[in-house]
Amino acid sequence: MYFKALQFLLLVWLQFCYSQQTTSVWYDTDNGLPQNSIKDIVKDKYGFIWLSTENGLVRYDGSNFVSYNQLSLKNNRFSVFFGNIEKDSIYNFTAYSENIVLLSKRNVSVLRKQANYAKKILKENHSYELFVKNETPEKMDRKNFFLHFNKNNFYHFFSNGTIQFNGKKTMSILEDYDISNTFCLEQNIFIVSKALKKIIKISSGKVSYLDASEIFFQNNIKIYWSQINNQCFIIHNNTLYKVSFQHNTIGLKKLINYDLNENSLASIYHDEINNKLYLGTLSDGLNVIKFNNFHIVNKSDKSYENIFYAQLPFENNNVITSSGDVYNDNKLVKQYHFNTSSKYFLLYDDQKNIIVQNDRSLLRFFSNSDYTKKEHLYFKKTPSYAWNLNGHYIIVFHRPSLKSQLVFYKDDSFSTPLFQFAIPNIVTTVHQYDRDKWMVGTRDALYITENSSRKLKKISNNPINIREILKTDDGNFWIMTQGNGFFLYKDGKLIKMPEDKEGYLLFAHTIREDQKGFFWISTNNGLFKVLKNNLLSYSKDQKSLVYYYRYSKEDGFNTNEFNGGCSPSTSILPNGDFAFPSMKGMVFFNPLKIRSYYPKNFFMERVVFYDPKSNIKGNTINLENNFYKALILVDVPYYANRANLVIEAQLKGSNNEKWERVNSDGKYYISNLEPGEYQLLARVLTSPKGNYTYRTLNISVKHLFYQTLLFKFFIILILFAILLKLFKLRAKRQELKKRELEKIIEIRTQKLLKTVSKLEYTKEQLRKESVQQKKLLETISHDIITPVKFLSITAKKLYETDEHDHYIQKKYFESFYKSSVEFYNFVKTLKEYAEIYNISEKNEVYNLFEIIDNKRTLFEVAAREQNTRIINNIKDPTESNINQNVIAVIIHNLIDNAIKNTTNGIIELSTIEDEHIFFLEVRDTGLGMSQEQMKYYEKLQDNIENEKLVLQKYSLGLHLILQLLMMINGKIEFKNNTPKGTIVSIKIKKQKYG
Repeated sequence: MYFKALQFLLLVWLQFCYSQQTTSVWYDTDNGLPQNSIKDIVKDKYGFIWLSTENGLVRYDGSNFVSYNQLSLKNNRFSVFFGNIEKDSIYNFTAYSENIVLLSKRNVSVLRKQANYAKKILKENHSYELFVKNETPEKMDRKNFFLHFNKNNFYHFFSNGTIQFNGKKTMSILEDYDISNTFCLEQNIFIVSKALKKIIKISSGKVSYLDASEIFFQNNIKIYWSQINNQCFIIHNNTLYKVSFQHNTIGLKKLINYDLNENSLASIYHDEINNKLYLGTLSDGLNVIKFNNFHIVNKSDKSYENIFYAQLPFENNNVITSSGDVYNDNKLVKQYHFNTSSKYFLLYDDQKNIIVQNDRSLLRFFSNSDYTKKEHLYFKKTPSYAWNLNGHYIIVFHRPSLKSQLVFYKDDSFSTPLFQFAIPNIVTTVHQYDRDKWMVGTRDALYITENSSRKLKKISNNPINIREILKTDDGNFWIMTQGNGFFLYKDGKLIKMPEDKEGYLLFAHTIREDQKGFFWISTNNGLFKVLKNNLLSYSKDQKSLVYYYRYSKEDGFNTNEFNGGCSPSTSILPNGDFAFPSMKGMVFFNPLKIRSYYPKNFFMERVVFYDPKSNIKGNTINLENNFYKALILVDVPYYANRANLVIEAQLKGSNNEKWERVNSDGKYYISNLEPGEYQLLARVLTSPKGNYTYRTLNISVKHLFYQTLLFKFFIILILFAILLKLFKLRAKRQELKKRELEKIIEIRTQKLLKTVSKLEYTKEQLRKESVQQKKLLETISHDIITPVKFLSITAKKLYETDEHDHYIQKKYFESFYKSSVEFYNFVKTLKEYAEIYNISEKNEVYNLFEIIDNKRTLFEVAAREQNTRIINNIKDPTESNINQNVIAVIIHNLIDNAIKNTTNGIIELSTIEDEHIFFLEVRDTGLGMSQEQMKYYEKLQDNIENEKLVLQKYSLGLHLILQLLMMINGKIEFKNNTPKGTIVSIKIKKQKYG
């Protein structure tokens, strides 16, 4: 089977009322349909067209067919639509009424439980044929029918010609009644009676008779009626009429003349909103006919004669070309046969004479002779273009060097040049800028000339090929170019306007403004419509969006290529029509009658998944973790040129959240999404002002267990716990180290404190020793002088004594002896003192008994000479840790002093000690100490550091003992012994050494 669209487009040009022209497209199993039998057509409340076929129901959105033939039915052979469109409840039976389906919310569902209306229809359908549309004659012959408007308004049609209203009232209408001549509009029944030449009207059971056009009563008419669409059509002699009922009058409107195969035609639907006609056939598929408001006029069948350029408005609503051909919006009206050699310009002079070019001359055709007489205006060079702009007559002469000479003339005689300019390129267009300035467009630049100064100023910085310069009523200048788009010239600046998405506006020929503020722009690829205010807004910030609407061959043109580079490039006729020249005909149209189609709504409900587990529930798409891709179908009921359909989508939550253009087929693919939640926001442009309708879908990409938020939280929690544990361990380790360090520091501090204490003690001892040594040295230095001086004086006296004076000599020798012995003893005592201070301190435990016994043995001979006994009463062993050397020196001095003062007596040594105190007692029976001596030593003991030692008067030994006791923290006490002698007690506090 050949492609039906080509077949019927070549078949015939369709003509209908108001001289509308049509384009026709066929659809069958080769391009979208599941089956070629289109039994019924309806449009739902959402704007979708539904087709009933022998292989399921089909939804059509103006571009795509969606088949519903997998519904688990006993058969897919559907019949006619019935129900209520506004209530979104459209029904359809399958063959033999085996199933009934419901069309609602843009989907098809099988009714398992019928509503009241469906129950009523099913019940009646057992005995009566449901009458909701006209069908083929064989299906309507001699049957009883049931017609239902509502529960209070229904009819039964019987084959005997009677009609029953609401199951009660019976009316006998015609003996030769034929149901095929019956149709309904609103809730009125109309029966065509050819015998009566009347139309019988039945409304709420009441009968009346109406007059109507003779066409109704012809023998070869056929009625096509659809209750659900509330439409009725009549076909007569291949002409399709639409029936109307207003003000109790039946009317007919001619739609098309068409070679209608009435035997194949099964259903008709007229979409008045989109100006389209749908014809369903029993075997050839669907024919979609579009009524166009563009009127294309050609000169002949020869293609080269249908190429149009310059034209002028001419007599009423016609145009005239430079060839002298006059056209209206339907045909070639008249030909004046101007002998012209250029199609690119023509102009009126002040007397409405037409001037065209003929080689090196201009031909002026006089209006008062109905353009039959003419005159030649000769020039030395060929005029390339001529203009009459606001009473200024201008000619441009192109030179072989690709330069131009622009000449301004005083009047339309073209005989007296006023001024002229040498232009450095080919001039293509001229327009007055202000009183003394002109804008000149060339093939490479835009200039402004000044008549008074003859200066030429270049406006454009970059090379641009100027096509035309136009000034709109608001005073703005628009610059059209070849290959560079179009510009607004304002405030001394050229502002480039945005391009369309395909770049067709790069080759913009001309621009015209209609009464609603829209610009119409012809190009090499279609005619564009745009709101002027959108362009002006864009010129201010270069950010405002501009929305172009493009008309093409789909809208009725013979070609998309319009022509420019001529003068005038368009004509605006008195009736408001525009005329644009093209490569295939002159295009006439009224811009106020040309509709721009924008969708009212759209839907995102269908998704194609490429894996078995992904799904859509409600408004949420659930995708598997490793999904390959998903196809979201944006369904837009749109029955015009889909190139003008603006669909944009934005995927929030993705890496790219910019608005993206979706193809006009509405297919939006998503892939490579990370697990997570997304939101698909889609919008469709619904007006030329930039209004959008929005819809949203939620998209959820499944997480694997290790990708879930809970798992990540759990991992983070574990890591936090580990880090916390490590932190605690480290803190504990640091605490242990701190404690160890503190312990070490404490130990070392204790040692240091002990050392410091010892050092302090040693320092104090050394200080005391130094003080005592100093005091001792001072005392010795003072006291040693006397004995030495005495020895010296005695020696001198002895030397001077008469050698014969033995008495005196003996006396001096005796004094010298005693002084020497005393000096000996003094020096001897000093030696012992020096040795005591050289003894280092020791704290070892020793046997005190042995120390005392050694001293007893040492002094035993000396004591014997004194007839004195030394008794050691100390227990053996008696241990002590008091400085052994110091104790030894103290005992040594105490025994020595006792021996010196005891004759024929006893010296006893004993000790008493406990944990804290050590007592040493030396008891003698000698001469004893005087109270003066005792007080001296006690006083000296309390203030030993400040008192001066008196060695000459008292023994050095006891002074030493006092110094040593101070070293070991001891005290000395003196008491008289009974009956005689002295008791010396040494008390020493024990020190603990660690």
